[in-house]
Amino acid sequence: MNRRVIEVTAELIEEEEGGFSVYCPELDIYTQGEDREDALLNLQEAAQLHIEETGAANLRLRKVERRGLTLEVHA
Repeated sequence: MNRRVIEVTAELIEEEEGGFSVYCPELDIYTQGEDREDALLNLQEAAQLHIEETGAANLRLRKVERRGLTLEVHA
């Protein structure tokens, strides 16, 4: 069995009502957790399931380009 290692991004968002949402843009997967660690573990599990369903040979990571934006806000 061949092994392939991939790196993906985990974007954590602290929710106002508590807990964290987490998004992986390369795989287009969202999940959540009670804390940062829980959210990351849930994302890892969701990513593994996604890869199993898709099949490693068919896995296509989306190209993600991150840029910061400066916005002028008038209040």
